[in-house]
Amino acid sequence: MPYILVDDFRGGLDTRRLNVTANPGTLVTLKNAHITRGGEIEKRQAFVSLATLPSNTTGLAAAGGQIYVFGSDAASSVTFASGTPSNINYIRLQHPSGDDLTKVLSVDFFDGKVYAAAEFADGRIYHYYDGVRITDWFDGRARAKIQITGGSLGGTAATGGFTVSAGTANPGDDVRVIRVNNVEITDISTPIAHTGNNATTATNIASAINNFTSTPNYTAAAVSDVVTITAADVGIGSNGYAVSAVTQGAFGVSSVNNMSGGVDNAITDITVNGVSILQSQVKWAASNSATAAALAVSINDFTSAPNFEAAAFGDFVNIIADDPGAGPNNQTVVVSVAGNVTTVFSPSSQNYLDGGAASNNVNGYTPGGFVRPVKNKMYALSDSLLHFSAVSDPDEWNDGSLGAGFINLANNATGSEDLKAIANYFDNIAVFAEQAVQIWFVDADEDLNQQIQVVVNTGTIAPNSVVEFGDNDVFYLSLSGIRSLRARDSSNAAFVGDIGNPIDELLAAEIRSNRLQCEQGQAILEPRDGRYFLAIGSTIYVFSYFPYSKVSAWSVYEPGFAVDNWAYDGKQILCRAGNGLYSLGGSDGNTYDSSSVEVQMPFLDAGQAATFKDFYGLDVTCSNEWDISVATDPQDIATLEAVATVHRTTYGLGRVTMTGYSTHIAPRMTCSKPGPAKLGNIAIHYNTTESG
Repeated sequence: MPYILVDDFRGGLDTRRLNVTANPGTLVTLKNAHITRGGEIEKRQAFVSLATLPSNTTGLAAAGGQIYVFGSDAASSVTFASGTPSNINYIRLQHPSGDDLTKVLSVDFFDGKVYAAAEFADGRIYHYYDGVRITDWFDGRARAKIQITGGSLGGTAATGGFTVSAGTANPGDDVRVIRVNNVEITDISTPIAHTGNNATTATNIASAINNFTSTPNYTAAAVSDVVTITAADVGIGSNGYAVSAVTQGAFGVSSVNNMSGGVDNAITDITVNGVSILQSQVKWAASNSATAAALAVSINDFTSAPNFEAAAFGDFVNIIADDPGAGPNNQTVVVSVAGNVTTVFSPSSQNYLDGGAASNNVNGYTPGGFVRPVKNKMYALSDSLLHFSAVSDPDEWNDGSLGAGFINLANNATGSEDLKAIANYFDNIAVFAEQAVQIWFVDADEDLNQQIQVVVNTGTIAPNSVVEFGDNDVFYLSLSGIRSLRARDSSNAAFVGDIGNPIDELLAAEIRSNRLQCEQGQAILEPRDGRYFLAIGSTIYVFSYFPYSKVSAWSVYEPGFAVDNWAYDGKQILCRAGNGLYSLGGSDGNTYDSSSVEVQMPFLDAGQAATFKDFYGLDVTCSNEWDISVATDPQDIATLEAVATVHRTTYGLGRVTMTGYSTHIAPRMTCSKPGPAKLGNIAIHYNTTESG
């Protein structure tokens, strides 16, 4: 008897094709599992809780068996709970004026000591080596601080309308159709007759509008002889839409008002010295803090003249001049709002830029947020500048010091005005902007630094998504999805690989719905099997790549929390989520929980898509307990029929019986039991019947 055999799952998660045309061995859903070197599905390990970290700490780093967290409070004010592992260390990063630490932007190690770029509540960034602030970096940019204090979702809908001014009850005195923005909002096949009374006619018109569904839809109300039309959606979108009434006979309308008065609860503009720094209004989001984050993104995405950037923390937004210096000081900041959104300046009297100053160090540089050690120097990014420290001295960045200096990469390639990240690439470095990657040979002798290549129309939006995969490949999140920078041939010239192509649809949807969250994505290379983990919100995208086994497969983990930081202490993968510290797999690297594995296969047709089949059994190779169900309607993969629960491999034990009649079948397998679990293959037994 014939059967469909899916021998392995080395294709992994793949969203490129429809469920009915996808290749066997690819998957529609693969959750809380990954693909092994042999192409089998394997349940992920548990995220084991190691500690609850103090709430006045943030960030995470690890090396040499030691774990580090950060804060701005004195060590005496940071209390670790009883039972916290003894290898967790606190590093204080102190702002010169005492502002709170809000975020560790980037952290790495030089000579076994922590080098960190940190952002504070006033929006300033400072660099620290072994907990000591590096004074060569000086943030002398003028700034102002705004707090979002109130608001709600929604706003006010636009309205328009007209007055019924004339007409009789004689046949032919009617209004044929009402239109808004050339969209018919009454049924054109049913004219509305004048009753002989303007007021009752207005009431009938309002009823006709309410009883008709248009796209977009509108409602109406009548008061005396006035018809008021209201947009279904609140906001400014309908403002200016023309209202028209097509009448015949003696039917007359007057005082026609186009749609107006629509208001979004939003920040409609921010000006600095009369110059707008927003391209468009920013609607109040789910909370004051979410609105602050969206406002900062809007400012950063817009280029004004002069230009400004922004940094959000909690309900606050810092507006920061691009360049240091006292010039912008005292320039007035005006915030315009609509609806019920409210804001205040912090402090309340400071509605102007302040704090701009010349460097307190003759060669001080404005610090950026990404750092990386390369060839016995520390490297850092600041706008378009690639900075490098003195040889073996990450405290010294002054130009003219032994080996210290910078390169303006904007002078070497278009699109490099805002650098994001650095990665090692062969014996060179790859410097990422959003839409350009420059490959440079760098040396302890800065005179030997040389540009090798420019790769255009690609780059990263998420600095901490950039991870080196060996010495000849770099993974990163771009606007189009997850990509790799790899060698084309023996010349080592870089080209862009589309490793993320199977899940591009998922990532594109993530970027469209919440770009800010994607920009904060965190990645790490799992050292045991070399899997690439990219955490975006509460989803971890996992890439299993074993080229000699021809495995190149994506899956997702859903740990139940959002990963803020990854680290590897030499023994275990660690992650921080809020104040929780977790180890993937636990201290023994082999701890599992009862997280639910979900495997949805696409529709299978045995190469005979138009032939009906009588499905009567299945076999699987598995460990642990799996619930199996099937979908048999090629139009609906979500409607499933439970088939069996299997506890072990069924081959040689008698196949699992089932009934199903269709041209296609899509199995779904789930495992929610504790402990490790695997799924090796599946065979679907059937008899052929007629062709459809």
